[in-house]
Amino acid sequence: MRFKKLFSLAMFLGFLQTSMAQWKLNDQTPVPVSTAINFQSAQLYATDEDANSYYVWSDYRTGVVELYVQKFDSRGVAQWQKDGLRIGNVLGNYDVLYSQRVIRPDGQGGAFVGWHLLPDVNNTGHRQFYAQHVSKDGKVLWAEGGKKLTDMELWTVEPYDDVFDIVNLGNNQLLVLFNQFVGATGINTVYTKKVDFDGNTVEDEKKLFENNRIEDKVIYDAKNKRFLAMIKDNQADYLFQTFNADNTPILPSPIAVYQNPVAGNSRIDLFKVDNDGNAVIGRTLSVDDGRKFVFGHKVDINGKALWGANGINLGSDRTFDIQIVPTSDGGGIATWVETASQTQPFKIAKITSTGTMLWDADVFSPRSDKPYVLPNKLEPDGKDGVYTLWLAPKTVGYDLTVQHFDNIGQKRFGTDGVSIKDFTYYSGPRVIPYPKGGVIVYWGANKEESDGIGYTVDLYTNYITETGRFGLDESPVIVVPPLEANKFCAGQSFATRFILGGSAFSFNNTFKVLLSDKDGSFANATEIGQDSRTTITVRTPQTLEKGTYKIKIVSSSPAVESNTIDIVIDEAGAPVITADKLSNCAGEVFNLSATGCDAGTVKWSNNEEGRRLSIALENAATFTAVCSVLGCKNSEASNEVALQVTKVTATAGNTGPFYIGESIKLSSSGGTKYAWTGPDSFTSSEQNPTILNAALTMGGVYSVLVTDANNCTGKAETTVLINNVLGVEKEVNIRTFPNPTSHEVIVEFYALANNMVDISLIDMRGAVVGERKIKAIGGFQQELIDIRHFTKGRYLIKVNTAKQEVIKKIIVEN
Repeated sequence: MRFKKLFSLAMFLGFLQTSMAQWKLNDQTPVPVSTAINFQSAQLYATDEDANSYYVWSDYRTGVVELYVQKFDSRGVAQWQKDGLRIGNVLGNYDVLYSQRVIRPDGQGGAFVGWHLLPDVNNTGHRQFYAQHVSKDGKVLWAEGGKKLTDMELWTVEPYDDVFDIVNLGNNQLLVLFNQFVGATGINTVYTKKVDFDGNTVEDEKKLFENNRIEDKVIYDAKNKRFLAMIKDNQADYLFQTFNADNTPILPSPIAVYQNPVAGNSRIDLFKVDNDGNAVIGRTLSVDDGRKFVFGHKVDINGKALWGANGINLGSDRTFDIQIVPTSDGGGIATWVETASQTQPFKIAKITSTGTMLWDADVFSPRSDKPYVLPNKLEPDGKDGVYTLWLAPKTVGYDLTVQHFDNIGQKRFGTDGVSIKDFTYYSGPRVIPYPKGGVIVYWGANKEESDGIGYTVDLYTNYITETGRFGLDESPVIVVPPLEANKFCAGQSFATRFILGGSAFSFNNTFKVLLSDKDGSFANATEIGQDSRTTITVRTPQTLEKGTYKIKIVSSSPAVESNTIDIVIDEAGAPVITADKLSNCAGEVFNLSATGCDAGTVKWSNNEEGRRLSIALENAATFTAVCSVLGCKNSEASNEVALQVTKVTATAGNTGPFYIGESIKLSSSGGTKYAWTGPDSFTSSEQNPTILNAALTMGGVYSVLVTDANNCTGKAETTVLINNVLGVEKEVNIRTFPNPTSHEVIVEFYALANNMVDISLIDMRGAVVGERKIKAIGGFQQELIDIRHFTKGRYLIKVNTAKQEVIKKIIVEN
């Protein structure tokens, strides 16, 4: 039956397959984004909540600089035109590799793309703001070649110094951010503008601020509806300011949020906002003598520095290019490039919420004398870990290598990371967080130096799971195997285990267990448990009627339903109990066992629990058991098992005390067989043995093992006292009390004056454990012996005078 269940499950898994993904499971083959002639570069990406990814790049297939876009669905399948969709022109010649551009999902499966168009071939500092809207199915929705979003003529020194962004505000509105630099005056002004999804003006250009320096940085915090700005300053390096959504300043005036330890010029490597609305800043401080420092800063909306007054200085004085990913604990994980040490060129560290370094590590350990290429790219994994990449040299060219660090700095992709080895040359590599877990790697590369026209670079992607495996499963699948025991009572808890197949579920996914009605319908299903793990403890409703029901698992992100399995609701059944024997000797063990309470706990009538009960009895007893299931009523009592106990009443005695030379007479009763043992190596199988010619060595404890007709045994003891009597002295009278005792014993005896008397305390092994020598005062006298330090057991007290010796037995109880 078990084999049949496993076979059915395997068949079910085989049938639950969906259409093939481009990022194929365990397949390292790169997926092309564009393999058009000539080369593509300066690529940029975005993702949406459905795990679609969007790509834009500068394309040179026609000999001029144009922009192309592509969309991949969550399985890595291209959705738009092969080799990309042309959306507009950048420059009418071949000289520019990079200009500002941005790509933002529109929330409906399409994307908005903005870029700087260079209208003057002879003056590439002259810029214009163009944009395009591409629909879900890859149609250009705005004018051919894009739409000019502002009539302002923009100028720049370096494209990296520009303010440039498009923010999807929702409700059919886009926020456009840009700067206008006037070289003649040196004034740099940052503007905002609002347009609708058709590119029509909703709000005209509106000044955010102006400055007498370029290199300003501005971001819009859509969650909190405000702007954050780092404003380049002649004296304070950079000043920090915040603005409301209507462009009014929040702070009375811009403030310096740090002081440089040495004079130098900062380059802002990173400026972003975390989930709490704080600004996260990464910068490289360059000094004239060639030194470079990297700093991480975190600043709240009021300009308060959260990572120390001047941020955290990471690495040596030969560093540059810091990237930071905020973490949920208020800290962050940072990477930077080190030039001070060839053996530690790429570093990673954890920053605490107060701006101290919790741990740091090398991203990799160089294994080649050739230089590594370190395009410092850092992205979150959604669990306070990060992904990063680098180019590792090989015999010819490089391998693109990706590493995943968790939140405690452990490498999830092995010591050396996961490498893409298909090419020799790589350009613009990126790691892209995949919303359902794992990471997309995006890069430009070539295998050859020529494709018939000239130098060629194509664009590729691949997907790597959180654990370093290439490719996606075909689709998310939930399979619930049949329960080995599927009968429960109302209110009972049990574990539902299921198997996940296909591609990964989202980080915030929740699995729910749904219970049908008695007809098997889930129209009004009851949720009986939920968890993010694949084992869920569920509880059936206490009011559930008897009958057969179905359960299934559903996930929240993405929404996937499992197969259904049956459960039967009934009352807890009474167990059946048996014993290995129904009669035993007193003190021997009975072994009882119970069956039929598979889902619960067996509770015995003596309050012990478990499927087996081992117990030694001195008297007859009757046992029952019930089945106890958490959340259910206890079952009816089981059958009764009556256990009989045979007890042997053994006796032992003697006719002493005896004098030296007399016959010792022992007696016993209670059985059919007798086995005596005693002092001086005495043994006998007689019931009432006689020992001739008593000697002092024969005194002590005699034991008899009595066996009855049922082969049960009992034991008894008697103490034989031997008196050394000469017949001419008055008899020594001895008495010990109390007996048994736990603290002290009094020895009372009669002796002649000035006679020496020895009192010895002897254990049952014959060893003297206490001794006292006294001179008799004459007549009866008492001696107190402290026995508190003696262990529990039987002892002999021997009183010895010059004339005779008497032995008494005492019992010590603690």
